Amino acid sequence: MEARAIKMQHRTDLTFHHAMAEISIKLLINKEQKQVVFAEAGSDFIDVLFSFLTLPLGSIVQLLGKQSGLGSLDSLYKSVEQLDVKHMQTKACKEMLLKPRSAAAKICEDLKIKNIHEANPRTSYICNEGDCSTQSTCYCTYVTKAQCSRCGKLMDKALRWPKDTVEKSGVFVNDRAGFIITDNLWVMPISVMTGFSVLEKLQINDASMLEERVINVGNEEALNLLRRSLESKRALTEFFFPDACVEQSVKCFPVIKEDIDGNEAEHKFNVKMILNKKNNSVLSAEVGGDFLNQLLSFLAFPLGSVIELLRDHISSDWCISNLYSSAESLGLEWFKSKECKNMLVFPQLASYYGCEKQMIKFVEMPSAKWTCSASCIKCYADGWYCFKPTPCKHGLRKAELIEQNPKLQKGGSDYGGSFVEDSKRFMIADNLHISPISSISLIITEGIDFLISDFVEKEIIIDKTKVLSLLGVMLTSNTVLTDVFVPKQKKRSRSHYM
Repeated sequence: MEARAIKMQHRTDLTFHHAMAEISIKLLINKEQKQVVFAEAGSDFIDVLFSFLTLPLGSIVQLLGKQSGLGSLDSLYKSVEQLDVKHMQTKACKEMLLKPRSAAAKICEDLKIKNIHEANPRTSYICNEGDCSTQSTCYCTYVTKAQCSRCGKLMDKALRWPKDTVEKSGVFVNDRAGFIITDNLWVMPISVMTGFSVLEKLQINDASMLEERVINVGNEEALNLLRRSLESKRALTEFFFPDACVEQSVKCFPVIKEDIDGNEAEHKFNVKMILNKKNNSVLSAEVGGDFLNQLLSFLAFPLGSVIELLRDHISSDWCISNLYSSAESLGLEWFKSKECKNMLVFPQLASYYGCEKQMIKFVEMPSAKWTCSASCIKCYADGWYCFKPTPCKHGLRKAELIEQNPKLQKGGSDYGGSFVEDSKRFMIADNLHISPISSISLIITEGIDFLISDFVEKEIIIDKTKVLSLLGVMLTSNTVLTDVFVPKQKKRSRSHYM
């Protein structure tokens, strides 16, 4: 638990409109081949690049307009958007999945380019009812549409906490360092010999082919780099010469093997698959809430943790994988602290995003806890301050504020819970589109141009190996269930990424 005393001081909530920040970087260009050889940048740009690793998968889909290019991830996200909130454990569960929090959100406030992370990571919500917010112990949440555990009403009173420290010396890496970034997003400390070695590797020995250019990277460019890092094996070139390298898009994404350790998992999922014998594909799967919770939790997984989990099965051509590997291989002397490095190579889940009965589990960040040292929470939220050792108008000199688990129907701060009830049944399409179970919907979707004899139902037990396979293949394919559960030699062709 994170306990902090709030220093009472006068404050006014203001919205400041700053000019959009930009970061200058140098590019070494091969003029003849229209290729970026490498870039040179300071810590502010490297911090932005490395922060990609802290983003939950669902946030990436949201940032890229539901066109992330990551296999069936967009389809999964869109189906959650369309899913009626009545199928969720709480109203807040849907918000948690569509706007997943990053455990590094607060530190990313100090990035020079901020639009790829939460706008207000220090804003929490409390119940505005006097009986709830004037107690010695109160609850808050970072998730909109969460309900008060005491009265059941919406927790909609915004409370923006003061920043602990104003960081002026970088976010993740040492601000006194300079770095070289290769075309495929390997990050290395800057040195003359490092630059020469990149030239040698690319077999460039004629300096007249090269020229230096300086570009400014702002909000739009940062999003473009995020997209290129996920799609490409030459991210900087495709960023700088978007029309020259369309054919260079990466075609090798994670391929999951069948020998992944984890078959000893205690809990396994029972799933009914409807198989099309005619074309050897999966039409849909009928699943329970336990399996769906595992699938939905993928949206909250930090990108860096997914790469770490699947690292033995990821193509070395994938730029985002290279970015992760370079963060991992950089010595601690290049980071502000060991904790900063761990935020990138072992990103945690945000608090309360873990589900019960999950086979893939990441460490959750501790839930927050504050101590208000001069009044009750309501008086603090309303701007009432007293610097004398006297109680507030509700009779309190001290109050404790505890983060609430938005997934729990009865509220409270216990960990666990789930996004949907285990007892509910759902259909999952081959591209991971989720819908409530319905024969009519399936018939309408598929049309009537089929024979019932073409289909067969098969019960499948899903263990940890298959769950890992689903996670990896989800990032590559639009026919995920077929690719994972139909024997390889009989599968249909994969999506255009394979």
